[in-house]
Amino acid sequence: MTQPTALRHWALIAAIWLSIIGCKQEPTGSDGPVAGDSPTRGAALAAAGDQAFSPEEPTATADGDKTDEDEEDDEDVDYWKGVRFDIHNFEEVTDYVTTYYIDDKVDHQRAWVAAANSALGVLEQDFEVLPKSFLDGRRGHADEEGRLDGDTQPFVCAGKPLDGVVLHRIPGSLYLKHKAKKRPDRRLTDEEILDLRQRAKSRYAAYRKGWDAMSFGRDEFLCAMELVKVRLGEEQQRRAAKAAADAKAGKTAPGDTAKAEPKKKGGRDEKDQKAAAVQATKAAKATKTAKTGKAGEKGDKAAKVDDGKVPGLYEETPDVDKRRRFEPDIHRAWLAAASAYLYALDPHSAVIARKQWDESTRKTQDSSFEGIGAVLTQREKRTIVENPMEGLPAWRAGVRAGDEIQKVDGVEIGGWMLHKVVERIRGKKNTTVTLTIAREGEPRPIEIAIVRAHIPIKNVTGKMVPEYPGVGHVKMSGFVPRSARDLRDAVEDLAKQAPGGKLEGLILDLRRNSGGLLNRAIDVADMFLRSGRIVSVKSRRKVRGGGNEEVYTAHDDKSDYDFPVVVLVDDGSASASEIVASALQENGRALVVGMRTFGKASVQTLFEPALHLDYYIKLTVARYYGPAGQTIQVTGVHPDIEVAPKADGKMPVGFREENLTNHLEPINAPPPSPMAPMVKSLDKCVEREGKAMKIANRTPKPQILPDFQMLRAADYLKCLARLQAGR
Repeated sequence: MTQPTALRHWALIAAIWLSIIGCKQEPTGSDGPVAGDSPTRGAALAAAGDQAFSPEEPTATADGDKTDEDEEDDEDVDYWKGVRFDIHNFEEVTDYVTTYYIDDKVDHQRAWVAAANSALGVLEQDFEVLPKSFLDGRRGHADEEGRLDGDTQPFVCAGKPLDGVVLHRIPGSLYLKHKAKKRPDRRLTDEEILDLRQRAKSRYAAYRKGWDAMSFGRDEFLCAMELVKVRLGEEQQRRAAKAAADAKAGKTAPGDTAKAEPKKKGGRDEKDQKAAAVQATKAAKATKTAKTGKAGEKGDKAAKVDDGKVPGLYEETPDVDKRRRFEPDIHRAWLAAASAYLYALDPHSAVIARKQWDESTRKTQDSSFEGIGAVLTQREKRTIVENPMEGLPAWRAGVRAGDEIQKVDGVEIGGWMLHKVVERIRGKKNTTVTLTIAREGEPRPIEIAIVRAHIPIKNVTGKMVPEYPGVGHVKMSGFVPRSARDLRDAVEDLAKQAPGGKLEGLILDLRRNSGGLLNRAIDVADMFLRSGRIVSVKSRRKVRGGGNEEVYTAHDDKSDYDFPVVVLVDDGSASASEIVASALQENGRALVVGMRTFGKASVQTLFEPALHLDYYIKLTVARYYGPAGQTIQVTGVHPDIEVAPKADGKMPVGFREENLTNHLEPINAPPPSPMAPMVKSLDKCVEREGKAMKIANRTPKPQILPDFQMLRAADYLKCLARLQAGR
């Protein structure tokens, strides 16, 4: 879910804190066995609801494919509805960890604490177990912002208080909003972001130090679950009593129009009545949004935090607890505990609803959406067009990079969250949306009417690079079953367009490629290698031959490509894409250009539990190692040539594996690149003959911003081709 720009950076502390107390992280990715899932950064299709947190500005594609029957917001989809999950399912999860997890020695205490706190978080009143030493040491600290205020009581287990551990009731949302510091109404600087990360790490270190002195294991966790069971029973009794009182008073629950409306003889049946009620509710919300010019808020009352009155310690906002989209029950508690237990091991292990996994896999592969074809970004509270997509409706209508969207169909969108703006822009093809745009140099806002269309989204796309004859560019967004075949098709098509029917070289663009299937990554690397190791995978499981290492090597094939290659990467290039980049770099086959990659060198497998068919257990089972025998866990693939995203040369701070709580630790330093000896010669060639800087600065205000990293990669590719040809 996208947040306002300033708050997103402060969310770093909140995100780490939430992982400390065991809140579930919902992963996305591809089919298993999996070499990677989506790291928390990078652009996403807001229409698909998959926008991930990024320390840079949020970006999204203003396209969509929802129908009226879909949920109002993707974050409101309850993938676990109707799934029963109890102690037996939980124990099956822990059994899989014991048998298959990558390390046979794990921090079980951390896992049991996280599981207990996540289960307690299901209750209507928020509770958590904390080390008393941590609570006493951090309560009142400026960075806590009231988070550790609130009542405490002994945590009773087996009939007696557990020494050094307290049960803390977390203050209400209105109180915490009142205590929160005033945030800068702008994007934070890189220095401010790094400072926040360091403060969050310090807090987590204090938290872990407090628990290290405590004894908290499976028995204590079961005591917490017994407490959850008792409290859930009390909450259910309160809800039942309230419902009975409301019924006696003739009250109807908000939004329950369908139940209140009596059936008319010969009229609609109950299903149609409910559907009509849902549509009426959506229409009412849309009308209210249009009148207020705000989205994502529950009226002025919810937005008002500080009216001069200090709220009570447990006072909630009127839109209380948005993160609970379900009625708490014991199944949700056990599910929350299992999810938190796995997340405490590493950020890529999880329990995932089958429906959610299938949907995220579908979105990773080729599809099409209906919208205008423009990438949007948010800076401060403004919605900016980062780039219109060439040849698509926004571009044809004259939308330009840098345009600020002020209204959509006459409705002011200032201060809206990005996904809300996207929702309003998207719509069915052949319908029209009118954007009111402020453009630098224009005396007043201009209106642009855009006819929506199908927007093709491909996993593999290729094009020739203008002004670089013979240079092809192939973008891969993930590693799915068709990736290798589609890459070969794209390369063959580009060769036909190249002078003389032959490519001089290829830019393999793996930026923001979050990974996918291990075997497809191996297939792609093998297309460019005639020999050498591609990757090895080490796990606890014994493989054929008696060891625990599986080695994948390249095969000499007449269809292998021998033209020069540059691999383009950034901090969103993770796992499977890092396998390809490291294989080509460490075998001396390709030059790697761009930014240090994400640094995820772990392999996940999906297990289908015996007790249920509604979910998967995604477990980290192995590490992968590059051709030089070293793993790039945390360290990432270091580019031979560092290139910033823009011509100004400023390198963004980025978001990588090391910024995730509970990540697997690095094992070694990155290996030296065989391409390093030629870098100086290439630098001189690019300085002498490169075109990227000239192209980037050619037009002060272009309709589409040049892709500077890609152009720089083309500069180096041309020089690499010349060097390898001995020219």
